[in-house]
Amino acid sequence: MSALEVIEQIKALPPQEKAVVVGFVHELEANNVSSAKEIRYATSDQAKAAGDEVVQQYEKVFRKLAH
Repeated sequence: MSALEVIEQIKALPPQEKAVVVGFVHELEANNVSSAKEIRYATSDQAKAAGDEVVQQYEKVFRKLAH
């Protein structure tokens, strides 16, 4: 059974049964928070520094692209 089929079956459930499914999913998420991968974002300064480094490394290419 595909995920889409499961989703369609969940949509067809009566409201009380949907609530049970939603509760189960939330419980799964709560129990797996510690094992979930953490998403990290660069700060504005880190992103600028990385961009500046790329531009310096490929300066000739960027100059050709600018013309």
